Amino acid sequence: MSFVFTTISATAGLAALSAATIGILAWERRQVTGARWLAWLMLAVTIWAGSAMLELSSSMLREKIFWSKLEYLGTLSAPVLFFLLAADYNQLDKALRLRSIAMLFLIPLLSLALAISNERHGLIWSSYQPSPSGYNLLIFNHGPLFWLLVAGYSYLMMLLGSLLLLRTLHFYPPHYRGQSLILMLGAIVPWAGNLLYLSGNIPLRGLDPTPLCFAITGMVFAFDLLYLRMLYVVPIARGNAFNAMGDGIVVIDPNKTVLDINPAAANLFGKPAAVLCGQPLQIAALLAVADQDGAHQVELNGPGSRAILEVRAFPIRESGVTLGGRMLVLRDISRQRRAEEALHQAYMQLKNRIDEIETLQDTLREQALHDPLTGLYNRRYLEETLSREISRAEREQQPLTFALIDLDNFKGVNDRYGHMAGDQVLCALADLLRRHCRQADIVCRLGGEEFIVVLPAADQRNGWMRLEMLRRRFSDLRYRVEAVEFSSTFSCGIACYPSDGNSFAKLYQLADMALYEAKAHGKNQVRLHGNPLQELTDIPLLQAHMVSKEP
Repeated sequence: MSFVFTTISATAGLAALSAATIGILAWERRQVTGARWLAWLMLAVTIWAGSAMLELSSSMLREKIFWSKLEYLGTLSAPVLFFLLAADYNQLDKALRLRSIAMLFLIPLLSLALAISNERHGLIWSSYQPSPSGYNLLIFNHGPLFWLLVAGYSYLMMLLGSLLLLRTLHFYPPHYRGQSLILMLGAIVPWAGNLLYLSGNIPLRGLDPTPLCFAITGMVFAFDLLYLRMLYVVPIARGNAFNAMGDGIVVIDPNKTVLDINPAAANLFGKPAAVLCGQPLQIAALLAVADQDGAHQVELNGPGSRAILEVRAFPIRESGVTLGGRMLVLRDISRQRRAEEALHQAYMQLKNRIDEIETLQDTLREQALHDPLTGLYNRRYLEETLSREISRAEREQQPLTFALIDLDNFKGVNDRYGHMAGDQVLCALADLLRRHCRQADIVCRLGGEEFIVVLPAADQRNGWMRLEMLRRRFSDLRYRVEAVEFSSTFSCGIACYPSDGNSFAKLYQLADMALYEAKAHGKNQVRLHGNPLQELTDIPLLQAHMVSKEP
């Protein structure tokens, strides 16, 4: 025989060596549940991987086929042994008699016979071809009975074994479930390797990684069965854990006598555990909740100290039978409660601070949108609001009147009577506009002696009449400064949406032009942009349309 050793064949040899080592270790611990079948499984993997090493190293087709047939000793028996290992781990080995185990190997024996005599019928391997991946690999094209007897039966055994391992997640106690999960994860590895091989999706065509995967599974199983299971239920560790627990534990009988207590609980009571054991439980707060299931909060008041405890009471059971005693688990949550109270206090302070900031923001916003002297809205508010009012007027197909008001000879008032008198006039006009405008109207002071009034749903005639009424009432007002009485007037220019414009800039421009005409024609009058006033000067009609908030 001629051999060509490659890295792949060396890997198969390493897998065989690893499986053999694990098998020996498992056989030495065969009294452990599952270890005996793990040893047999590793023997099968050793034959499988060792034969695979020789097959991968052989250069002649006849030799490769020979070693592949020998591989089938491990290939066909490994899935059955995996199932038997899972059954033993589930404590079902007693239900599997020797006769039943022998029947499980009938189909593998039949498949092995067909593989040995494959040259006569080609039912296991139909043809062979060199692998395009190189490495002395050979692709075995499988015949019809391979899929039924070899692949089908092997997958059935692997599936049943995996389901049994999955069953242990519920069958065993919680401290075993982590070990069962490790076994379950180890069982997935051969599935993945064999699926890659049979599907042809493996990069190295013709390479079967299943024996290597079984060797990895054997390592996982050996660690789980031979090491982790030996650490199960160590009484010393349980006793140390009981004494070292940060939570207090008190065991009482039906008469509320302390049967056992750990140091943490003894520290809460302020007495040694040796003194408390055998004595009646004398803490009223604990006696009140000792017979109640679930969590309760109680307070322990000692000399100069106060502890808040979360108490959980459990009945003591064994194999589902209640023994009559109770176990109290005490957790000191005093620090947590103080932290919660401090956090709540900090939260309330933060909430108050946020409320103050929001109030301040609202105040600042109001100040930013209002004129400080008159309290009317300013230009910023007008620019934010007017576009909305124009859009609403367009949507509802309603007119809108834009009026620009300017006090006549206001500089003369300031020069003659003083700025205090000027402020008095400005405030009087603002108060007049507030009292005689509707809630939907917008009244703003642009600055200086200029004001703007926006009248939604008011056409040219209605807008002119309302501004004319305001002009007349303002001119009737009288002011007094140091026994000197005087009056003031304003001029007004009006532009209307949509006839004159559809934007703030356009309406302002046209209203300013109308205001300029009013100033040029003698002041103290209301002018419409681009319209004569003769048809609007009917005083009875004007009085019929006056809008006033005064009684």
